[in-house]
Amino acid sequence: MTNVKSALFLCTLFLTTSLNAGDNWPMAGGPDGTWKVEGPEPPLKFSVRTHRNIVWKTTLPEGGQSGIAVHNDLAFLTIMKPWEPQGNPDLLAVHKEDAEADKLVQQESIDKALIRNNPAFQTLRTTFINNEKQIEQYIVNRVQMLLEEDSSQNVQKLRERVRRFHPKVKELEIEQRRVTNQMDKIRAEHSQQYQRILNLLAELNQKIRNLPPLKGTDIVAYCLNANTGDILWSVPLKGSVEGPYNYGFSDSSSPTPITDGKHVWFVNASGSMGCWTVRGKLIWFREWTPSAKAPFNKQFEPILTGEWILNVEPLPESDPRKAKEGERKWNYLRAINKRTGKTDWIAEDAITHYNTPILGQLNNKPFILQGRGGPHEVPERPNGLSLTHVAGPKAGKAVWHWDPQEEIPFGALANQHWDSQYAYWLKTGQLKLAVLNAQTGKQIHEHDLFSQATTTLWNKEVNGYETQVKESIGGVIDLRHTNIVAGGHFYFLVRDKWQVARVNIESGKTEFLELPSQVDAPLRGAEKWTFGEVQPNDTRNSRGFDVAQDPRIKLGGFTKSFLGAPTVVNDRIYFTSMTGLVYILDANAEALDADAILAVNDLGPIGQTWTVNSVSYANGRLYHRTMKEVICIGTISP
Repeated sequence: MTNVKSALFLCTLFLTTSLNAGDNWPMAGGPDGTWKVEGPEPPLKFSVRTHRNIVWKTTLPEGGQSGIAVHNDLAFLTIMKPWEPQGNPDLLAVHKEDAEADKLVQQESIDKALIRNNPAFQTLRTTFINNEKQIEQYIVNRVQMLLEEDSSQNVQKLRERVRRFHPKVKELEIEQRRVTNQMDKIRAEHSQQYQRILNLLAELNQKIRNLPPLKGTDIVAYCLNANTGDILWSVPLKGSVEGPYNYGFSDSSSPTPITDGKHVWFVNASGSMGCWTVRGKLIWFREWTPSAKAPFNKQFEPILTGEWILNVEPLPESDPRKAKEGERKWNYLRAINKRTGKTDWIAEDAITHYNTPILGQLNNKPFILQGRGGPHEVPERPNGLSLTHVAGPKAGKAVWHWDPQEEIPFGALANQHWDSQYAYWLKTGQLKLAVLNAQTGKQIHEHDLFSQATTTLWNKEVNGYETQVKESIGGVIDLRHTNIVAGGHFYFLVRDKWQVARVNIESGKTEFLELPSQVDAPLRGAEKWTFGEVQPNDTRNSRGFDVAQDPRIKLGGFTKSFLGAPTVVNDRIYFTSMTGLVYILDANAEALDADAILAVNDLGPIGQTWTVNSVSYANGRLYHRTMKEVICIGTISP
């Protein structure tokens, strides 16, 4: 009887939450965790650059990647613990550059004298020159070989890669450092000014080495007034497993807070979580040790279902299933009692922490779809999908499993969307969409996305869009975690091409549409769209510090990364690029062409806006964030 009452309570709570869809955004994915919601229409057009329909902005001291949970007058989010260097890194870099320039000027005059009068220096210099010639020859030969394999490769990038990894080059560069040190010693004996420059460089290099690493374990959680943006309170959450600051594939602050209006639950992906009242009083706090091998890439989102917070963690040491693990820990969905912080159950099937599991319903009962498989030798097996009970006596038990039978199963690097009819898995390589029966897990369709495609791309020569039908295409790589299902179509963004794709779930018809890579939103006049141009971006926080360890995330809005999950509000799909452009598409568009683009909006200045965040929606307003600030978007009368 207790189990029956519990199941009825959970289902009632699930349904009640869904009915109040447009009122609040209590967790990642919104009221029912699907990233789809209905409610009063938010403004179609907005711009931080021109202050159009911006209700408020609040500056944050550090970057963060959590979504924004909203309940009535309160908003919750997290940031990384602010990076606090001793000294200004930019000034240190400038001073070092100036000192290096002075050193080169001094070298030129000193070397002329030493070449004439110092045989030991002459020998060292000859060795240095010969080594440089050998290094260059190794690089040229290797680059030529690589270009013969693929002539389209970037020569400069190939040179950098060869210099970094070629064993003979690495060996010679070690020798060059030894020779340089010997030459500098002779130069310093010849010139006191040169010795002073060497001392200055040594001091500057030591200060640069003493800068704190751009890695961390701790986050700071915030409660804001959702109407004004005022910060009401904050609390730190320490972690144990280090991750990069503002990594393009998640960081410690990635999990979105959860709130029910009375309490808020914050999660640090580096290994801690807790419950507070919405006024900031701690109720409970717990820690765990996340899996630490391979890149940090932790894309799971905490989920509230009934009395439980679902988190992704390794097994406890006492669990007998650990016997089948190898060197690396497996991850599992774990149900944490929201009132006590205690573990109530652990799912039967494993999950990769790259996966974003999605809550849904079958026969008015809640289930969750979770995935396994991915790069960097993620250990969880078997690859594929599991549909898991999250209510009643079978909570944690799998309904069905499905194996994609792929050599490289990357379909779990996704928002694992499903509904009462279908579940989905995007296959890599030839790019095919597997459509499963959500009730049974049996595959019913496999759509080929490369043959018979319709493309609508920008033609610069005619300054307009051109549509080609029934094309055979290739070279398409999906941007992971940008998938959403709306209007009978499976949507995703295309990596490096500024394109969005959609696949008709039933027929398999596939369409590709090129989106602008940048938009100029003037105060007056028509918007100017730019196509096909990489928009370099800075990764500076609001205090001016460059707080990104990975240089790849400076390379434009559709570069390899895990962007924020798309959100559907009513019939509009919101995609956000890394450069802070928010593309709004019509989910009911008859064709994926120019008419499907309803708006292209911005979250900040060109080249100064970085985000991997997702849109939250509550009461007719949108909430978004960048590395520098959190933003509330709503209709403002002129």
